[in-house]
Amino acid sequence: MMEENKFPLIGEKFPEIQVETTQGVMKLPDQYKGRWFMLFSHPGDFTPVCTTEFYSFAKRYEDFQKLNTDLIGLSIDSTISHIEWVNWIEDTLKMKVPFPIIGDGLGRTATRMGMLQPQSSTSTVRAVFIVDPNSVVRLIMYYPLEIGRSVDELLRAIKALQMNDKYKVALPANWPNNELIGENALNPPPKTVTDSKTRLSQFKGYAWWLTYKELPDSDVKEAKKFVKNKE
Repeated sequence: MMEENKFPLIGEKFPEIQVETTQGVMKLPDQYKGRWFMLFSHPGDFTPVCTTEFYSFAKRYEDFQKLNTDLIGLSIDSTISHIEWVNWIEDTLKMKVPFPIIGDGLGRTATRMGMLQPQSSTSTVRAVFIVDPNSVVRLIMYYPLEIGRSVDELLRAIKALQMNDKYKVALPANWPNNELIGENALNPPPKTVTDSKTRLSQFKGYAWWLTYKELPDSDVKEAKKFVKNKE
């Protein structure tokens, strides 16, 4: 059983939490059962970096939706503050924020998810939890208060996780634009001496433990579209 003060790690189930959001009360992870979702925290409403992030997340919202992925934000501001901020973003920056934001004034959810760290005890760091349709945590990222996140990288990571599930492959650095194997996927290393001796006759590669294969064009094109800079 998960300890009360221990946030979930990669491969563990997302904890059951009831939250108040700008779109009503939700129970996580049940709210998104059968879909991917990305919970991300930000240090505070009405702050410069966070405002640029929310503008970017909202602008690319449809790209997340095409990957069967929902977004949900969080900070230890109140729901009322969130509502005023997203209204300001829509009125001033002409960008509607379509996803819910958790109001966590007492910091209970932030504490539960390890979002309050030594850099600041009063603001959440920029945490990211990507959770699969089975409510399993698949990726965790932490950024400091001063640095905004790359939306392209988050979309790329979700697409790569989905390719791992679908084809049982690993994805290289900078996929789908890797310097060694391009848009291809890596095969898992063979598990026996016999298999190691035939691997290079079955696939292209640099060594028996470093071989690769093609992915369907439709998946590669989708990945390249998502990581392309939309600005």
